[in-house]
Amino acid sequence: MSRVAAALTLLVCLLVAGCGGPNVVPVSGTLTYKGKPVTNAFINFVPETGRPSMGETDENGRFTLTYDPQTKGAQRGKHRVFVQHNAVADAAQPGAVPGQPARLSPEMREFFDKYGGEKSKIEVVIDKRMDDLKLEWD
Repeated sequence: MSRVAAALTLLVCLLVAGCGGPNVVPVSGTLTYKGKPVTNAFINFVPETGRPSMGETDENGRFTLTYDPQTKGAQRGKHRVFVQHNAVADAAQPGAVPGQPARLSPEMREFFDKYGGEKSKIEVVIDKRMDDLKLEWD
């Protein structure tokens, strides 16, 4: 590849959302519902334009967003935020019955129904690096 072609490829990559760049900042934090950590959840940050970011909560409700395989964080701007239940992680918990879907408590079913997919009305503005974003819902 010639130097000109390589330079053009790099320039296009920097201009396209898929390459991270200065518009993407590190984001991590905690997700709680009614004061309790939300475990085994995927949390999705969808910007008004561009690539979404996603994270997975741990046993303390902590998450770190991933923009692409090489970049942690989310792009700057306003995001619609929604969650999805990580049934695979729940199925791996002690007491789970192999081959059966994980049983959610009524409270957690309510949570994932209220804040899942298109139903979620949560919006978060990412304008700088966020190392302790607290998402305290209900």
